[in-house]
Amino acid sequence: MNFKTVLAKNYVNFRGWSSHRKIVLFESDDWGSIRMPSKEVFDTLNKAGIDVNRSYFTKNDCIESLDDLDELFNVLTTFKDKNGNYPSITANSVLANPDFDKIRESDFKEYHYEKIDKTYQSYYGNTHVLEKWKKGIEDRLLYPQFHGREHLGVWEWMRAIQSDEQEQFCFDNKAIVGSGIRKSLNRRKDYTAAFDFVSEEERLSLIPILEDGLRLFEETFGFKSKSFVAPSAIRGEYLDSYLSKHGVLYHQLGGQWIPDGKGQLVFKNRFWGDSNELGQLYWRRNATFEPSRSPDFDWVNSCMKEIEIAFRWGKPAVINSHRVNFIGSIFKENRENGLRLLSYLLKAMLRKWPDIEFMSSDQLGDYMTQTIKK
Repeated sequence: MNFKTVLAKNYVNFRGWSSHRKIVLFESDDWGSIRMPSKEVFDTLNKAGIDVNRSYFTKNDCIESLDDLDELFNVLTTFKDKNGNYPSITANSVLANPDFDKIRESDFKEYHYEKIDKTYQSYYGNTHVLEKWKKGIEDRLLYPQFHGREHLGVWEWMRAIQSDEQEQFCFDNKAIVGSGIRKSLNRRKDYTAAFDFVSEEERLSLIPILEDGLRLFEETFGFKSKSFVAPSAIRGEYLDSYLSKHGVLYHQLGGQWIPDGKGQLVFKNRFWGDSNELGQLYWRRNATFEPSRSPDFDWVNSCMKEIEIAFRWGKPAVINSHRVNFIGSIFKENRENGLRLLSYLLKAMLRKWPDIEFMSSDQLGDYMTQTIKK
């Protein structure tokens, strides 16, 4: 890290709530969402001249498979903290994906979705992945929290597949490739930002989508989500009251982009222990582990330095690491590299800080709430 980066990392960590405990958690976005269906589709789009190599998401990301979960759990169960707990990955999840067949049947005039159990069924011929999720939840290896109903802005994506030949070709192959390839027609972010809006009609339409997603979350996993992070960190604060009504107490990401309703985004910063008028707490992600983004970068050493800064200021180490780092359906070596480095990272942090305590995001929020009230 250069001097400017070190200053920025210290600035994010020195303000607000702190603890003497060395807490570590991984916050991992995008679970349950589709991106690239298969290696065959990747090759088809590539041959058609669509630059799917440009983004590490479109190159490597696919809905999680049974092998992905098995291999991830094998790594996580190799390690325990001083309390006997495994490392816990908070899996920020969506509960639905586009129903391509029904959308086509409507002549692309109506949006329809399918629940993730149907997506698993169509990809793998069974719902064993969802069954494996339940085992991961029991051991808190992979603990879901709410990310959205689906990982796309319905309005913007429908516009794209109605008007753009490239997007229509991707639709025909049931691929979502907006991130890093085609930026949206009138927004700073691409159409994978599920809670972005540019009109009053769109703003209001996001309320039932949010509430439907929260309902599906509880229906799928059997409990309410205590925390939330929006796709691409974009959401209007008017949604907070609806999140609160459905049991969401914590916002994982202190820094967020707020749509102004006219196509622009305003950034708002919050720090450790800050809360809104509803009492929802905020914290920060203060470390990064993204080997899929740049396989040759020294992610272990970089993340260790960020953890050290966090602990120096009495902050938990909240490690940002997207699902794509652990996925091998498109390129097996992507998963192998991500898990190998994850093992190195866990080994290194436990060696340096044997008093580490692993938590999931909901547990961190509960702990912060208890200590703030004292």
